[in-house]
Amino acid sequence: MEPDFVNALGRTQAEAQIKKLFDYCGRPLDSEFKHDETGFKIYLDGHKSPMRKFYYAATTDQNAKGVGFFSVSVVPDRTGVMVAEYGPLKLQSGELPDWLK
Repeated sequence: MEPDFVNALGRTQAEAQIKKLFDYCGRPLDSEFKHDETGFKIYLDGHKSPMRKFYYAATTDQNAKGVGFFSVSVVPDRTGVMVAEYGPLKLQSGELPDWLK
């Protein structure tokens, strides 16, 4: 994760928050790339950075593939790229977009 995330929460709290994400739809056991998008991440201080977001379908330790999805957003840093956002996604109602099927 980006250092700002860890620095804002402290390492122990940051790790606890990441673990909570897995409680939502389980720990991924595999992954299947589904879609990507480009855009910008806007930070609290107002600066923005180019961002690329990737979506994956995953079998988890709680659900079959097609129930839980994960997104990962990456931004450039001095040495390459770093994860800016990571999160589980779960369909609550309606239908999946075609690009997730």
